[in-house]
Amino acid sequence: MIRSLSTAVSGLRGHQIKLDVIGNNIANVNTVAFKKSQARFEDLLSQTMQGATAPLTRGGMNPSQVGMGMRVSGILNNHFQGPIQNTDRETDLAIEGEGYFVVSDGRENFYTRDGSFGRDASGYLVNVNGLRLMGILGAGESEGSELAPIHIPLGERAVARATSQVSFAGNLDARAWRLAQGEGWGLDLGSVEEGQFSLTLDGHSVTLDYNGVDAGLIHGALVELYGCPEGLITVKGGDGLFNITLDPQLEASQLEFTGAAESPGLSITQEYQPAGASAGSLYSYEHYLFDSLGRHYFVEFIFTPTGQNSWGYEAYLDGESTSIGSGELIFDAEGNLDREASTINNLVYGPEGADSLDVISSFLGCTQLAGPSNLLVREQDGFTTGELVSFEIGRTGAVTGTYSNGMVENLGQIALSFFTNPEGLIKEGGNLYQVTSNSGEPRMGLPGTEGRGLIRSSSLEMSNADIAVEFTELITTSRAFQANTRVVTASDEILMEVINMKR
Repeated sequence: MIRSLSTAVSGLRGHQIKLDVIGNNIANVNTVAFKKSQARFEDLLSQTMQGATAPLTRGGMNPSQVGMGMRVSGILNNHFQGPIQNTDRETDLAIEGEGYFVVSDGRENFYTRDGSFGRDASGYLVNVNGLRLMGILGAGESEGSELAPIHIPLGERAVARATSQVSFAGNLDARAWRLAQGEGWGLDLGSVEEGQFSLTLDGHSVTLDYNGVDAGLIHGALVELYGCPEGLITVKGGDGLFNITLDPQLEASQLEFTGAAESPGLSITQEYQPAGASAGSLYSYEHYLFDSLGRHYFVEFIFTPTGQNSWGYEAYLDGESTSIGSGELIFDAEGNLDREASTINNLVYGPEGADSLDVISSFLGCTQLAGPSNLLVREQDGFTTGELVSFEIGRTGAVTGTYSNGMVENLGQIALSFFTNPEGLIKEGGNLYQVTSNSGEPRMGLPGTEGRGLIRSSSLEMSNADIAVEFTELITTSRAFQANTRVVTASDEILMEVINMKR
């Protein structure tokens, strides 16, 4: 009877421990990132009543043993991922996959799946107990990098960026070289038919219809004529004087006449020579650059045709006469920039009290076609002074800050630790874990690399304890506990009967 009592007591002890584990799981069913535990049992050493015998002339016999009860072989922490719930806080973080956040109290590191972080008065990301979230300063670093607290100084940090590159786009007029040479636009009179006359300007036909009109203003359409400078062409026919005024935008021309228009005989009285042709061929554009202190400087770029398919350029700072950069652009027969033949130098300037400017100029988006010059600066990467106004945390843990001047800067990189055996971690309370000899050493690195999961912002991982499963385990465990108490009761009753035998 003593043996059965001992066996029942071991069962009571084991199931009591399992009830404790189940109770803890149920208590933490709403704890952020809680990992449920499971009790495992094993039987105790059995008493052998008879050993096994080998089959000889008689058949073999199996051993006869009586078990001595049970015990808890271990309590396992189940680290499978719990459900993820969206929140409305940017600093709430959840890990999708393997890995643990690293937090520190300033002396040692702890590991957690609980991503309930927020900014403290100093701008550091901390958990509810004030432990700072650790990360890697600077993007692109990985395993082996030194950890540092993630700091987000909203409204405190002001930054500026010096211009390092200027990118141009647009067109330079392919006809500018001819204007620079002072060449005129010759007029050759074409055939004259009843009701209309035709003129040819540099091989492009302009037809003006005035049939039936003897006075006033007559409108005509330009046909394939672009880029002709503003000016006046005078044509005389019989007793009528016809003046053709070319619109500077070259969208239309006007025919204004005085006197009779019946005479079919027309003759050229003047060949138009554009005034100031050389000056008109230049093209200038003004933009700005920033130095390392956020100060801006206006720069005038002047482009001058130096050949049929070549342009020289100079850059002048704030109206100064000294150039801060120059070069030559060479275009091919199709109007595309010939990078190898071109000479493109950096813009160099040394502002007082700031780092020297050394700006790369890019003209990859430029063309030289027969159309108005409209070259402009498409992009420059400098910024004036701005304050940090917002931030966001990406899937790979990159903390990116946005400044009031539009500048975007990496503020740090959240690190994740990876363990070969996460079930070997020991719980420290507060949803924290610590390293043990069987967990393996933490391998620090970036989210999404070497088996580490990704980070989801404005989300939290919930407990992986399923209340339905826990209640089922609670029922079976309580029944097992009750059954063991019945063994104790039955053994006690038998002992009482043995004692009563003396009476």
